[in-house]
Amino acid sequence: MYKLSNLAAEDFAGIYEYTLLNFGDVQADTYADALDKTLNLLSESPLMGYECTEIANNIRRHDHQKHAIFYRQRGSDIFVIRILHRQMEPAKHFFEL
Repeated sequence: MYKLSNLAAEDFAGIYEYTLLNFGDVQADTYADALDKTLNLLSESPLMGYECTEIANNIRRHDHQKHAIFYRQRGSDIFVIRILHRQMEPAKHFFEL
């Protein structure tokens, strides 16, 4: 199971909207489904992502197609902090963690 931060939920919605506007509803649904499956997979195997200590301690990163998922492992789930395009500079999108 995974939980999205408010920013990650906005990221997910923005990804869907961008894909919908630029590539159509079929591609938007396909990409959103694939991203959801990846998030569920990460919740089952949280060590798949690599440590991202340049952002903060206990933050992991997993790349999914054109996006990078930043998350923390918690007791029984993962907490997704951000979902950013891989061309973005992550340090500019993280505040006090």
